[in-house]
Amino acid sequence: GADELVPLTNGPAAFAAIGEALSWARHSIDLELYEFQRLDLAALLLDARDRGVTVTAIKDPSERSSATVWAQLEQSGVRVVSFPLERLTIDHVKLLLVDGVRAIVGGINWGTHSPKNHDFDVLATGPVVENLERVFKQDLALSGDPALIPSPAADRAVQVLTTHPGEGIRAAALAAIAAAQHSIDVEMFVLSDRLVLEALLLAARRGVNLRVLLDPTQPQNAAVFGVLQPAGAVVRFYHQSASDELLHAKLGIFDAETVLFGSCNWSRSGFTRNHELDLLVREPTLARTFLSRMDRDWTASAP
Repeated sequence: GADELVPLTNGPAAFAAIGEALSWARHSIDLELYEFQRLDLAALLLDARDRGVTVTAIKDPSERSSATVWAQLEQSGVRVVSFPLERLTIDHVKLLLVDGVRAIVGGINWGTHSPKNHDFDVLATGPVVENLERVFKQDLALSGDPALIPSPAADRAVQVLTTHPGEGIRAAALAAIAAAQHSIDVEMFVLSDRLVLEALLLAARRGVNLRVLLDPTQPQNAAVFGVLQPAGAVVRFYHQSASDELLHAKLGIFDAETVLFGSCNWSRSGFTRNHELDLLVREPTLARTFLSRMDRDWTASAP
């Protein structure tokens, strides 16, 4: 459709695009992040503010390792508001909007070790940016900062999905799993939601080729291995090349043509308690690009 999505399939590619977008900004930067420790990116935000760009940020106040950077930005005059958290919730969104026309969205935090993690993001232009801006404005309003919330933009190719508020991500995952005819490929940091696991089991039993790559550091994933493999799924744990590297991806690819990805782990907390942001994209080219990256991770993780 009218959207253009540039795949960012690793940390270096994502942070190169982030740095370029921050340097390119001329009017506004809107930022919502769970984890922010990168002093170099904070400096780019301050450079943008100094050249007259309006910088607005939404932070998760519970993420303590980011407190120093957020404080530096606030003390330098950047408007930073705290997302309102309930018990056991986090604002897990990773979203950058520049001048209202360009967005970077996906799973990558702006943490010290984030470039080493395996995440999936896109650089987006088109109607999807309007709908992502709408999420940001809604979150500003929830944070007590009055904001004019625009109407949704018509966009059949790219759906913007949120949780808490909203329940769209689990529903999208279940619908995509149920509709899959040939293959489901999952690359996931945490996979533990009972409803999704049951749907994946049904898919495997009806003959869908199910391949699942999991992060080895998350204890919930060990039980998932024992549930899915006897049903016919092919499951591996990601092989870490460094101790501080994570398979941080939250990615599902269905029939090599539909992609669900973003900040949301396929867990009960991700689907119901946390504030998360995902995209559902029906585009075979993007699916093949992400699938190619998963193939490399899969091969590197051979038993």
